[in-house]
Amino acid sequence: TALEEETADSLDNIKSQGEGDTAEKETGKAIEEVVEETALEEEPAGDAFEDLSWRVEKLRLEEANTARFLKARPRFLPYDECRKWVMAWGRWESEEEWRSWIEDGEKRNSYIPTRPDEYYVRMGQWRGWDHFLGLSSEGDDDSLDGEDEFQ
Repeated sequence: TALEEETADSLDNIKSQGEGDTAEKETGKAIEEVVEETALEEEPAGDAFEDLSWRVEKLRLEEANTARFLKARPRFLPYDECRKWVMAWGRWESEEEWRSWIEDGEKRNSYIPTRPDEYYVRMGQWRGWDHFLGLSSEGDDDSLDGEDEFQ
């Protein structure tokens, strides 16, 4: 029938687009299963086509969302805010202490990078471990308590 031909053509297009990507291949398999289930149900042609179209669109949207999610990068605080957080804890005296803290699995804040030196160098904001840990105020543009340093 015309419905079966259209479905077969759609499936061939989806398969050819999905070559090389595992998620897309899985989506193609899922669509094949939906087509087979729909064909077995023997509904009137119009209802079956609408149901099939809806299911195919749902699978495409799920695939697009999964791809977007997998490409998303973590979001961290800006350097100055992250530094304020680190200084408020006042727990680290050196880079070694920071790395030990990370290795012990203590870091639970997803807005603080595990390797701040690498992340903030890429952002062009890194000023060194002493500055980050609050051990030196060299190059500080703002005071942490919000008061002028000259008062």
